[in-house]
Amino acid sequence: MTVGLIEVDAGDAPSFSIAVAPHDGTTAVTAAISDPAGTPTPFSVATADGGATWEGTGPILSTAGEYTATFTVTGTGAGMQYVTVVVEAPPPLTTDLRRVRLLIPDTNPVARLFRVDELADFMAMESGVKKAAALALETIASSEVMVSKVITSQDLSTDGAKVSDALLKRAAMLRQQADDDDPEAGGGLDGVDFRDPFNRRYGGELTEPEWC
Repeated sequence: MTVGLIEVDAGDAPSFSIAVAPHDGTTAVTAAISDPAGTPTPFSVATADGGATWEGTGPILSTAGEYTATFTVTGTGAGMQYVTVVVEAPPPLTTDLRRVRLLIPDTNPVARLFRVDELADFMAMESGVKKAAALALETIASSEVMVSKVITSQDLSTDGAKVSDALLKRAAMLRQQADDDDPEAGGGLDGVDFRDPFNRRYGGELTEPEWC
């Protein structure tokens, strides 16, 4: 028996990836998610690698609470797997947080990459919407699991390295745009009149003749 835990916002749908070992052509998996009252709702899972991994997305969960996803494996690898899904009422989706989600983009409620509170954390760590979105993209690019989710949700047939590179380039573009929009917040270098204290030719407090 395998037990896992994921968290989603109310109004989103949880996505699952279940590993089965051993497996062969007889392996099959059925899935259902039970609400806090114990009422189950079946949903579909499928495999693209001969039964080693089964993936699927549950229904949209609108009510906060603790749900249980149950995966029943039959055939080779038979057994039960459970995932606890904690559904939380998200903080208010402000205009800035909505814009961060739009720039990522992360607008599909059945394939969310980040919860609203995570978007709020990006906003707290960065200055402005575009830099918060850039940090979110950099976070995705650094995670193999999230990159795989992007490839799946966007129906892309490419490898993770290319997706990561594209995400990082997009993040760099957003950071540059933010700096162009507000040069004072861009971390640019200010010109400073530097005088070498060990070189007397520039005067200052040292007024004796220049050292040889």
